[in-house]
Amino acid sequence: MDKMKGLVAIVTGASRGLGRAIAMEYAGEGASVAICARQSSPTGLPGTIGETAQAIRDSGGEVLTAACDVAVEEQVADMVRQVKDRYGRIDVLVNNAGSMVLGESILEIDPARWDQVMLANVRGPYLFSRAVLPVMMEQRRGSIINLGSRMGNDPSQGGGILYSSSKAAVHMFSFCLADEVREFNIAVNVLSPGSLRSEGSAAIPWTQRDWHERVDPREVGPSAVWLALQDASSFTGQLVLRAEFGRTWGT
Repeated sequence: MDKMKGLVAIVTGASRGLGRAIAMEYAGEGASVAICARQSSPTGLPGTIGETAQAIRDSGGEVLTAACDVAVEEQVADMVRQVKDRYGRIDVLVNNAGSMVLGESILEIDPARWDQVMLANVRGPYLFSRAVLPVMMEQRRGSIINLGSRMGNDPSQGGGILYSSSKAAVHMFSFCLADEVREFNIAVNVLSPGSLRSEGSAAIPWTQRDWHERVDPREVGPSAVWLALQDASSFTGQLVLRAEFGRTWGT
């Protein structure tokens, strides 16, 4: 229960689903957790960072909350500043916040929608990584975990032109960043969680076809903890599948 004792982790998009599950797993392993999300879901999905924070506190964990749009540079910088001022360090960043658009063709996706998803899915990880890296570089250790997807490298998975393009960009961003910060002993990896039973997935009608095969977001927790404990000397620049944790990686 104390694998992450003494560590400070930022988890974006932690008001529900996977972000909430990872934040609670980290807190349960002893980390001080900073969580953020927008004030309210633009799609009306349930869950707030206040509810996640209360659940963490109820279980005895330490948490800092911030309302933050990951695509807005000033809000990202302000949150990272709050975390550094309160805890004095930042050890882990989980870039989980994002948007999903599935099943729509290029002619159905207008430019504003394209930009909205790319801002959340690609600009967000860029801004947060850029903001925390000076702290991690000074520490000469850190772990950045970006959420990827099989849809980012396999068009047959049904991600569509927008979501798949955004995740492919996250994958390559992560690989290049891993090389760039290796000398500072900072790990950068991509975690593909697989199909989840989350609030966001429940809002997509066709996910009901394989709902029984999907996993609870809490099952991703142990693999996210393992990645959080890595640095550039142990494991970096990798795209890993949660379903293979403990078999092909994380052993």
